[in-house]
Amino acid sequence: MGEMGFEESVILFWEECDDWADARLYEVASQGVTLSDNDIDDITGTVENDIKGFIEKGITVHGEVFQPSVLKDLHHLIFELELKKRGIANQQQIHRYRDNGHAGISVVEGKLKPDNAMLVMELNRAHFEKKGGNVDGICEDCICGKK
Repeated sequence: MGEMGFEESVILFWEECDDWADARLYEVASQGVTLSDNDIDDITGTVENDIKGFIEKGITVHGEVFQPSVLKDLHHLIFELELKKRGIANQQQIHRYRDNGHAGISVVEGKLKPDNAMLVMELNRAHFEKKGGNVDGICEDCICGKK
């Protein structure tokens, strides 16, 4: 993050997550699914409260060196789970964010160092891209061995 302070990293994190959520809600709407304003408020409120709690835990465990960006995929995962509760068919998206979401939880629980988690997350993203964005896809020449 260079010279960015903790507060700035939190603000940037929320801005990026808000932009992602807006784009995701637009995508859902473009598929012909209508969510009420109450549903949208409930989803965003639940996700915000959950993530705030994880940020607080991260600060408790790691101090202000904790970077909330480690929780980005967890934010997306919780958001997708909230969409699923409202009948949105989004299993592919849930699987996309699941592993990195769990890594974020491991960081705030003190089981994984943030730097190590970021490395794991990058490997997971690269693996996902290699499979063409399909969690059930076949990996050619991959260490995972899925054929």
